[in-house]
Amino acid sequence: MKNRYCDRQLRGIADECQEFEHVIAAMGYGYSLLNVAPGELVRRCSDCVHWFDGDCKIFQQEIRQWH
Repeated sequence: MKNRYCDRQLRGIADECQEFEHVIAAMGYGYSLLNVAPGELVRRCSDCVHWFDGDCKIFQQEIRQWH
């Protein structure tokens, strides 16, 4: 499946989102178990628990500003 949104958009919106929660953290595995250091984690909307394939209300409000 091709991404409808570019990486720049996904990162930009996620960087400013107060509700962002990475799926790795939400699963409760912790970053070290998956060999991901918190400092190396890249925030992207598509990696957030609220993403729902782009149906996140915050994302939908913010993406309008990109067009």
